[in-house]
Amino acid sequence: MRAVLALLLLLSLAGCLSSPAVHFYVLASPEGGEPSASDRAADGPRVAIMPVALPGYLQRPQMVVRRGDDVDIRIEDYHRWGEELSLGIARILSLTMTRDMRARRGVAMPLRTGAPADYRVQVEIRRFEGAPGGNVHLEAAWSLGRDGGTLRDGVFRADGRAGEGMADMVEAQSALLEQLGSELARAVLALDAGNHGTGRTSGR
Repeated sequence: MRAVLALLLLLSLAGCLSSPAVHFYVLASPEGGEPSASDRAADGPRVAIMPVALPGYLQRPQMVVRRGDDVDIRIEDYHRWGEELSLGIARILSLTMTRDMRARRGVAMPLRTGAPADYRVQVEIRRFEGAPGGNVHLEAAWSLGRDGGTLRDGVFRADGRAGEGMADMVEAQSALLEQLGSELARAVLALDAGNHGTGRTSGR
């Protein structure tokens, strides 16, 4: 019996030693989105990004692969996010929005920073996956509000094409989030331009 247990232990250890390495990925920051000293002194519209809502199947560290509109998804145990996905999405959105609003001295930041804000953006991700060598998809509902009320809202949908590797898929997903961030920035700037003559009602 002891010999059998010892053999099972050896086989188990051998299996662990031969397991594939786990790879970790983070969403790619948008080009030109690095924070600058002027961002901290911005006196244009200030936007707080509320915690990003994810569907249940994305609330996991493992990456999710789905080809086309197939109902079958694959959970990639050896390919994982290097940061909580909702936080990574908020990071990309804040960097993109700040970059796109920089000419108007605007800035966006995750709500957790506690900085005062003129507007709040809520994003609910409905779909965010794809496949290496295939298409990637993003669908998100968003709303722009202030003082507890909604001023504008919409649904963003976009598709992209990924290269052959998992890292390529992450790059393509990051590009879709950058498009979403740009749409949100345009909505903020359009709304703020309308409010500029009467003055911002700020939550600062």
